[in-house]
Amino acid sequence: MSDPRRLYWDSSCFICFLNRAESDRRKICEDILHHAQDGLVEIWTSTWTIVEVVRPKKISLPQSQKLIPEQIAKIERMFEWGWLKKVQLDQLVAKEAVRLQRDYGLHPGDSVHAATAIQRKVDVLQRWDRDFDKIKHLVTVEEPQMLTKQVELIENFKKQLGPIPDEFP
Repeated sequence: MSDPRRLYWDSSCFICFLNRAESDRRKICEDILHHAQDGLVEIWTSTWTIVEVVRPKKISLPQSQKLIPEQIAKIERMFEWGWLKKVQLDQLVAKEAVRLQRDYGLHPGDSVHAATAIQRKVDVLQRWDRDFDKIKHLVTVEEPQMLTKQVELIENFKKQLGPIPDEFP
């Protein structure tokens, strides 16, 4: 049997998994997460991802729409899954991220993700946005794709995995 495919997940994958408005993308992410839980693929991400996933995009949100401590704790526990491979943002990754920012115009967070994926020599960097198209000659970049065949799909979705979108504003 060959080694599992090594996927790097940008923050957008985790955000779609948690976002109730992203039901189609959530199904794909949940499917991949089930495969990772079963050891059929590996999911790698930077510890920086935790910051981006917990922080709301719009800082000016009213207090009623901000995450409460219990919701933040659920998200943080998601990043403690034993089968999720987390990479520390160390000086080597930071230096490569700076180079990627300078040479390819990536945003700081995206440069951290790209540098981490490149350093870990993953098979593919998965994301739901186009920000990484500038570096696809350095690492394979793609949108997450459903791994389960239709017949297996119904059984897999009976298993609850992690927080559900209804728990967040």
